[in-house]
Amino acid sequence: MTWDEIEEMGLGQLRLTPFLLYGLTFAEFSNAMAGHYKEIEEREKAEWERTRWLAAITINPHVKKRITPKDLATFPWEKKEKAADGIGILRQLAK
Repeated sequence: MTWDEIEEMGLGQLRLTPFLLYGLTFAEFSNAMAGHYKEIEEREKAEWERTRWLAAITINPHVKKRITPKDLATFPWEKKEKAADGIGILRQLAK
């Protein structure tokens, strides 16, 4: 990693001032970047879960048996034995 790349990440993604960036050790900078990426990942997870929930409440008025958001999709970060069965959901919608 070059110094220019470190400056791009620190000043751009982390929005640090030059004074704060130059005062960090490499370990502190690495931890700050790791925390930044975790925050982005958590935000994306929340957006996907919100989308799945919205899809479920949109579909539910049109089906006999209520479905839960987890019936529609299982995300990699969720621990579940059985993945959602897309054909089964389509059959349920056709009823």
